[in-house]
Amino acid sequence: MSRTRAMVAAAALAALPLATAAPATAAPVVNKVVVIGIDGTLWSEVQAANAPNLGLLAAQGTLARTSIAPHTTMSCVSWATALTGVWDTKHGIKDNDSTCTPAPFAQYPTVFTQLERAKPSLATASLGTWDKIGMIARTGNPAADRVSVTQVDPTGAGVCETTADSNAAAEVVSAITDDGTDFVFTHLDQVDIVGHTLRGIWPQAYRDAIGRVDALVGKITKAVDDRARTHAGERWTILVTTDHGHKPEGGHGGQSAYETASFMIARGPDFAAGAQNNGYTLADITPTVLDLLGSPADPNSDGRSVRLGGSGDPAATPPNTPAIDSGITGSSSGSAQMLMVNNPLCLVASGSAGGSFGK
Repeated sequence: MSRTRAMVAAAALAALPLATAAPATAAPVVNKVVVIGIDGTLWSEVQAANAPNLGLLAAQGTLARTSIAPHTTMSCVSWATALTGVWDTKHGIKDNDSTCTPAPFAQYPTVFTQLERAKPSLATASLGTWDKIGMIARTGNPAADRVSVTQVDPTGAGVCETTADSNAAAEVVSAITDDGTDFVFTHLDQVDIVGHTLRGIWPQAYRDAIGRVDALVGKITKAVDDRARTHAGERWTILVTTDHGHKPEGGHGGQSAYETASFMIARGPDFAAGAQNNGYTLADITPTVLDLLGSPADPNSDGRSVRLGGSGDPAATPPNTPAIDSGITGSSSGSAQMLMVNNPLCLVASGSAGGSFGK
């Protein structure tokens, strides 16, 4: 063989792929989810408040504005639905007191229990303000890996709602940044407390509470985004929702548009930026978390993963809840409202606000 022909043959052989070379494998992708529950918050008032972080999440993700009617507009009722995927007609919780017990979660396990049963290696956490949320997260076998309630300090005394919310958000940031926890649920309470105590006489106080919580949402969002930038194999989704709204005069529990108004924001790789889909409901939170984290859907669920469109009507008309604009009116003399006017950032009682203000 001539030298030229030999060189051509060698070059051709060199161009062939090596039979023994292993194909490159991509790093496994791991989904992680943060759910932020903001108690008693109207989206129409978020739009009227100084809430850039919630606005940015909605712009970066998909927004739903829905009604939970005829569901009972009380906190334990609604958070039980969000954390199980079934409406009150199934789980049977009707208030924040006598029916808000661990019993219903034996038949309808929480998202924490469902995840822990299906994928025990997942790290789950409930880091919130209200003791009833802690009760829900501790039910079932297995329960959430980590449960924290910041509304009651180690001595058993109540703390300011702003402090409780700030402490809860700080724990969420740590769970994301330091631990990369697979599923974190948090509950922030001060908007609801101010809704009960000041909304009817001082609407701006309600918006100010939304603004304070928005700053905490910004800290959580930043922690997620910073973590995602430094951990290429992690896909983070943030879901934000509320349990009910508030009447213009403050309070809830009925079936008016203001009380039954809810919303959800879904921001993550699976959700279109700047879109609106009113088919996302409160009962869809748990199915969505299960779907994102690769856990089987619960056949008893009333909800449906929002990655599949949710369980509601995507073309539903948003609740008609115009923002309230007025100054302080009426008298609050001798009432809890007067105490809140004097110090609107603190809880006017020890322990949970559930019984005092009708969450």
